[in-house]
Amino acid sequence: LLIGLAGALVAMAVLGIFHGTFTRIFADRSNLYGLYGLYLLPLVLSEVVFILLRAYSRSLGRSTRPVFIREFGLRIGQTLLIAVQLMVEMPFSTFIAWYVALFAAMALWLVLDIRSAGELDLRSPRVSMPRRLRRSMVTYGAFTLSASLSAIVLGNLDQMMIGALLGQVALQQVAYYAVSFYFGSVISAPSRALNQPALPLLADAWKRRDMASIDRLYGRSAMVQLVVGGFLFLCVISGLDDLYSLLDPAYAQGREVVLLVAAANLFHIALGLNGGIITMSRNYRFDAFTSLLLLVINVVANFFLIRAMGIVGAAWATLISLVAVNLLRLWFLWSRHRLWPFRWRTLVAVGLIALVGLAVHWLPLTGSPMLDLALRVSAIALLYWPAAFVLKLTPELVAML
Repeated sequence: LLIGLAGALVAMAVLGIFHGTFTRIFADRSNLYGLYGLYLLPLVLSEVVFILLRAYSRSLGRSTRPVFIREFGLRIGQTLLIAVQLMVEMPFSTFIAWYVALFAAMALWLVLDIRSAGELDLRSPRVSMPRRLRRSMVTYGAFTLSASLSAIVLGNLDQMMIGALLGQVALQQVAYYAVSFYFGSVISAPSRALNQPALPLLADAWKRRDMASIDRLYGRSAMVQLVVGGFLFLCVISGLDDLYSLLDPAYAQGREVVLLVAAANLFHIALGLNGGIITMSRNYRFDAFTSLLLLVINVVANFFLIRAMGIVGAAWATLISLVAVNLLRLWFLWSRHRLWPFRWRTLVAVGLIALVGLAVHWLPLTGSPMLDLALRVSAIALLYWPAAFVLKLTPELVAML
């Protein structure tokens, strides 16, 4: 915790000291970074505290609560804030302040949750451990930290590079990309909630060398995530025109971004727990290597594709890097451990997603965006879930619920 907080303070110091330099790098006509860039300081601190406490909570076997806070609490808070902004029209500085405050509130919520469990002990324990164990822990921590840092950087890299590479219209393009990226990344949200509880089970199975249990978890996670992700994919893609009609017309240029990011995320979650299986095994170094490789591919692809294609190039970079690294992890698990996530039902699920998508495409519409969006989602649900149940694609999901 102390090391993480020290890193956060260093990052905050860099952002504060070089604020003028970053303002020039991300300069545009509206000077948004110059006006609001310092809000990053409390945002960084809140994020680091949450990430550290999430890891601590996971080590206590409380992996679902941080996911609930992040994926439900934060999303609901952001939705309410946007709704208030639409009704009241707060000054933009006030909106940004409340937006940052939401992240601080989520970190505080997690602090209170850990405290309510009686596990919030900030004293540094004096634990004696063998030198070999200490060395192993340091090595494992270093590699997992590098993988985690790569994931954190990757989550914001494309927007940073758009801001740095697209000149005077950069921050406007970042806004268009961020909204479109958010639509496309909705598909992966359930996978984070589904994966976290499985990690302790994987660690225990690796400890016992129970490859049958690992293979079973691998296959089930891939199936559940493909079925749930496929439903969300259909909802997002079929309702794109309706969603963008509710926004400023300029945002419509991000339509292809949604398609590419959604496809990338669907492919990623359809491979199930491949990253978690590697992380919890003796091959954790390979997970760190592939995480860094993902970052490198993304940087290189972004540099060339953003210059050539704008925000659509950033989406292509996301798709290319995710597909390449996930295929590498898939090959590694099969060649090293004979673990494979796909079953015959995988083809059935893919076929169902395609057929429902085609059927909804011919749905008669009313011309009202909100009503059409509701009709599309309702039609998808009525076609998709009964068919998935009849085709026996949902037993794992039903068991989880």
